[in-house]
Amino acid sequence: MRHAIQSAIATLRAAEWMPMTAARILIGVFFCISGATKLLVPAQFRLMEQTLAQSHIPFPHANALFVSLVEFACGTSLALGLLTPLCALGLVVVMIVAIATNRIQSIHVSGALAWLDDFLYLPEVLYVIILVWLIFSGPGRYSLDGLIARRAGVAGVERVPQPTAAR
Repeated sequence: MRHAIQSAIATLRAAEWMPMTAARILIGVFFCISGATKLLVPAQFRLMEQTLAQSHIPFPHANALFVSLVEFACGTSLALGLLTPLCALGLVVVMIVAIATNRIQSIHVSGALAWLDDFLYLPEVLYVIILVWLIFSGPGRYSLDGLIARRAGVAGVERVPQPTAAR
């Protein structure tokens, strides 16, 4: 029984790159699309600008442009797995500001548990959790960061297993 459990754990560990890669790519694509939409669709940009103005963020036009560019550039970079920790950190900052200035005000419940429940239900909180995970775990094996590190011979970067010839 112990061997079966250890074998199952080893199998899961060997495959952990799959959900890590999927999370990185999908959250990257999400932010890439979100930023691009704000940059390319005037109505979406105006909505972002109005939201920033209503939240009393200074220079709403410049900040709407800045946030949209950060979302687009960092999202694209995350999807590719390039500069993953840095880009994830930039998006964490954007999400924390969004939560603190806008989203937290949408919670209208009484009681600590109900408030915490509604807070944790905010999608931005989930984005922060995923992005913080990516900061600490890195981009995973299949990423431009991993490729660059392997080519540079950086110690501690796992090598992609090569198929072995049958004997």
